Amino acid sequence: MKRNKELKNAALKALNGHWGWVILVCIISGAIIGIIAAPSSASSAMSALGSQGMAFGVAIAGLGLLFSGITLVGNIFGSYPLQVGALNSIKRFYKDSDIKTVQNMFKLGFGKEYYWRNVAGMLLMQLFIGLWTLLFIVPGIIKSYAYAMTPYLLIDNPELGPNEVRLKSIEMMRGHKGKLFGLDLSFIGWILLGILSLGIGFIWITPYIKTTRAAFYYDLLEELNPQQPEAETSGN
Repeated sequence: MKRNKELKNAALKALNGHWGWVILVCIISGAIIGIIAAPSSASSAMSALGSQGMAFGVAIAGLGLLFSGITLVGNIFGSYPLQVGALNSIKRFYKDSDIKTVQNMFKLGFGKEYYWRNVAGMLLMQLFIGLWTLLFIVPGIIKSYAYAMTPYLLIDNPELGPNEVRLKSIEMMRGHKGKLFGLDLSFIGWILLGILSLGIGFIWITPYIKTTRAAFYYDLLEELNPQQPEAETSGN
């Protein structure tokens, strides 16, 4: 596979002159996911008020459960397909220079031929990551890398069921989880810079990371499915 530097350079080459299209996808998807997560954040804030008397505490706990439930449903039916759409929109931008990034995000995430398999595939992925995390944090992290190709495969392999996609991701990432982890780790300096810039730097850092992950996906596909050399034609 290509070195991290090569993958990052390939991403920068694709982004050159077109940053705005990927930035737009990241901002819109991030804002929508943030709105969906807002009820859960409100639930956490209200839980601090639960000690203000028995009746008041019960009411706060009830509202907290309600808000958490709203966020859970919003994540499953809203955030999950949106994440698939955003990642595949960036993937299509990287591969084909398709600048219809926002349109593709909603089409690939919520189009009738994609929506329910996106929901089911991402729900399965998150469920298994959660179960492994219950055992210990490290197995959960390892499995998150094993399932990392799931969002891309949901779109690229419509003939496979959601669980088959999850299993295919495991197969693809066998022996490559460390490579992707190292690639993610190579952005630590940029992430620290984003934090020091009070988050402003992430406007550019997030598209950079997501485009580099798209480059990793295509590089992995190329390694696993090398093109067969064309048969030599006879000169007779």
